Amino acid sequence: MILETAKFGKIEVNENYIFNFVEPIIGYENIQHFALIDCDPNSPFKWLQAIEDLSLAMPVTIPAYFGIEYQFSIPDDKVDLLEAKEATDILSLNITNVPNGAPQNATVNLLAPVVVNINNKKALQLILSDTNFPVRYKLFGEKEKQC
Repeated sequence: MILETAKFGKIEVNENYIFNFVEPIIGYENIQHFALIDCDPNSPFKWLQAIEDLSLAMPVTIPAYFGIEYQFSIPDDKVDLLEAKEATDILSLNITNVPNGAPQNATVNLLAPVVVNINNKKALQLILSDTNFPVRYKLFGEKEKQC
């Protein structure tokens, strides 16, 4: 599939990397499909490119790339929505915020991971409860002052 995006220009997207959000990303309730874009295989950051709004792309990462210990449980009703059979069916991505001109201030949202069943491409954003994971965890530098 060829997309003409605001961020990347004209790109070819492998349809195996298009996810169907059975529950939306918060704030993007009208967008059901996102493609995972890998601009640089050596980068810990990838992009979720909205299919319904080609001006929207958000950076995502896997916390382990940054040495962050990160584990959570997925409630049974969400597992059912994703139709996941095994833990190995699941890919977890976390939305990041990289301020323009200040990448050293990048943060990752650990409270609301994007969870994908890699077999059927169903996805959702999971809001974790009973956890101390922050919405804005600093990726670089001082870790004591977390929001």
